[in-house]
Amino acid sequence: MQFQILTIVRLRAGEQPAPDTPDDDKIQAAHLAYLGSLIEKGIIVVNGPCRMCDDPKFLGMSIYRVGIEEARKLASEDPGVKAGWFTPHVDGWLVPYGPVTLGDQIDLEI
Repeated sequence: MQFQILTIVRLRAGEQPAPDTPDDDKIQAAHLAYLGSLIEKGIIVVNGPCRMCDDPKFLGMSIYRVGIEEARKLASEDPGVKAGWFTPHVDGWLVPYGPVTLGDQIDLEI
């Protein structure tokens, strides 16, 4: 069986809570726009917030189609990461080649 490497990026709250600022709405909008642009470019396959986790500091997760170091670099450019809201945790994930079902995507070729 052949495998491909995808990259999982989990966004975790920092050890110190990010301060509330008047720019919070702008940061959130920029964070969502940034992730949306990576989806449009085909770099991110799927992403979204995490709820009811074993670790409540994990706030969101994305699956990238790029290697670990490129995903780490892209995640570090996220406006939410730059603002100190999140710390990215980056892991490689070996997935067999072929069609898979993910969310409402049926037979998604990753």
